[in-house]
Amino acid sequence: MPLHRLLLLRHAEAVPHGLTQDGDRSRALTSRGSEQAASIGRQLAALDLPGPLQILCSPAIRTRQTAQGVMDMLNQTAAFSVEDSLYSATPDTLYGLVHGTSETVRTLLIVGHNPTIGEFACDLLGPALQNTHFSTLYRGYPLAGLTILDVPGHWLDVRPSTIQPATLLLP
Repeated sequence: MPLHRLLLLRHAEAVPHGLTQDGDRSRALTSRGSEQAASIGRQLAALDLPGPLQILCSPAIRTRQTAQGVMDMLNQTAAFSVEDSLYSATPDTLYGLVHGTSETVRTLLIVGHNPTIGEFACDLLGPALQNTHFSTLYRGYPLAGLTILDVPGHWLDVRPSTIQPATLLLP
């Protein structure tokens, strides 16, 4: 059975809440946030991710810009879809999205928000949080932080006991 990869990405730095008139969903990335997204994309490109690649993204402007910044650096095409449920998701929402992923998808990238991305990553990591690769998560899930998890089985079987922690990328 081919190995799958699950990637959990928190959006990059966005303008503060008070600087948008159209609400939280319309907050755009700062120039630093754009650089963070590109940095993560370059690091991912160096990993030669198994394809096909599917990206599920929250509808917020900052998450879509983060996803685009990452995709611009990748050497492969990706199926991209905006998933409305990611804006106000819970970890159970993310489990549902992962479990519903087609087995033909080899790499799944979820681009979302904290606290959900962090809670989901920490739930899946479990004891691996003690590993130095992931210890920074104790201080909160960083902007543009990307957790990479290997899934040796089916997407439907993803849970803490079935994943293999790989690494945490930071911009």
